[in-house]
Amino acid sequence: MIKKVGLLFGIIIFCVIIFSPHPESLTEAGWFTIASASLMAVFWITEAIPISITALLPLVLFPILGIADIKSASQPYANPVVFLFLGGFLLAQAVQKWNLHKRIALTIVRWIGFNPRNIIFGFMLASSFLSMWISNTATALMMLPIALSVIHFIGEKSNDDSPEFKNFSIALLLAIAYSCSIGGISTLIGTPPNAFMAAFMNEHHGIEIGFAEWMMIGIPFYVIALPIAYFLLTRIVFPISNKLSGSKSVIQEEIKKLGKITTEEKRVLLIFSLVALFWIIRPLAADFIPGIDDTVIAMLGAVLLYFIPANKNGKLLEWDDLDKISWSILILFGGGLTLASAIQENGVSAWIGNIILQDSEMPKILMIFLLTGSIIFLTELTSNLATTAAFIPIIYSVAIGLNIHPLEFIIPATIAASCAFMLPVATPPNAIIFSSQMISIQQMSRAGLVFNVVFLFVTVMLTSFLGGIVFGF
Repeated sequence: MIKKVGLLFGIIIFCVIIFSPHPESLTEAGWFTIASASLMAVFWITEAIPISITALLPLVLFPILGIADIKSASQPYANPVVFLFLGGFLLAQAVQKWNLHKRIALTIVRWIGFNPRNIIFGFMLASSFLSMWISNTATALMMLPIALSVIHFIGEKSNDDSPEFKNFSIALLLAIAYSCSIGGISTLIGTPPNAFMAAFMNEHHGIEIGFAEWMMIGIPFYVIALPIAYFLLTRIVFPISNKLSGSKSVIQEEIKKLGKITTEEKRVLLIFSLVALFWIIRPLAADFIPGIDDTVIAMLGAVLLYFIPANKNGKLLEWDDLDKISWSILILFGGGLTLASAIQENGVSAWIGNIILQDSEMPKILMIFLLTGSIIFLTELTSNLATTAAFIPIIYSVAIGLNIHPLEFIIPATIAASCAFMLPVATPPNAIIFSSQMISIQQMSRAGLVFNVVFLFVTVMLTSFLGGIVFGF
């Protein structure tokens, strides 16, 4: 029903704007850009059609409506950040193909310890670390069966009906979902909104946000957010003690099944580590290697995977592995950047900014809180990348209109797009954990509401403090 209503509503809005006279202060191309943006935003929010198909609409609408020619409309689909993500996807595929991600996760849990609170923190550390580099969806899919094994084994050793065990089970599963989101925020490739924001700022404001620059905000956020999430889950929302036991055997048995680390795992780990290292030291390496950037590093690592042999015939990656890449995400990137480019070039940004500049007397910090909170709760019902693609150009316009550095608004909004904790539809990790049928929507919503409110304050205060230090606003 939501999709049908969204389809009809989007078309109606589009037609109403198209056939209405445009304001004198805005060109016809700018007015048609607003119509196209409205249509795409409604389609993205309601998922009336697949979000990646919505992202292809500029290739049809822009040339026909005179917003941009096909060459200009298609260029952002090959933005360097699209290839940065492609390289990251291929690296992630190699990590998953040779089961390196499972070994990393289990090893982290073993290091942390085996009492209930330590188990939860171990799963949080493993999930968040993996989500820095590979898909949050893939991480949640990998961690869920391991968590269910631990829950099942402990359930056999204790009272299944005890409140203590129920709280442990729910907290462990939610810990995986929430940690995937927190880890993804920490790096530029950890979650799509981060990379989209970096591409947008580079293209429209001339600010390059590299891997190391984002981590100067992302890692402090991670260091603060993960312990807060752990404390909220285990002490406030679903309080547990350390009375349960029996998990050590499960973890050790899973590790035993993996056997010794294979040659393929070692080779993938080496490439993965080198890519991560060069991402971090890239500003220093740029003085010695002209032209190097994060995309070049990612693609070099991806290409090497197709050169380096595997012991079990073939190479670490084969051509067929490309079929498992999330091409729809790459298309969504392109569509969002194309829309953002049209909003900027046809004067829509300046027009919106002028309107807000004339009417707004709200304190800046209150505006940031309202904007960030709106994004957090909107993302509960929509794709985080679709939300980012639809609203970052508008947020940019607001900041420019108020003569405020756009990153003051855009950075907290970008982080907020990945802080949806209440509903199964909010993020893929939430949906995956909910599919275990061990958590009700009421339980997830109760925990998520607390998280949303707390993370709203963490996001705004942290970015307001660090943003000025890192980016000079």
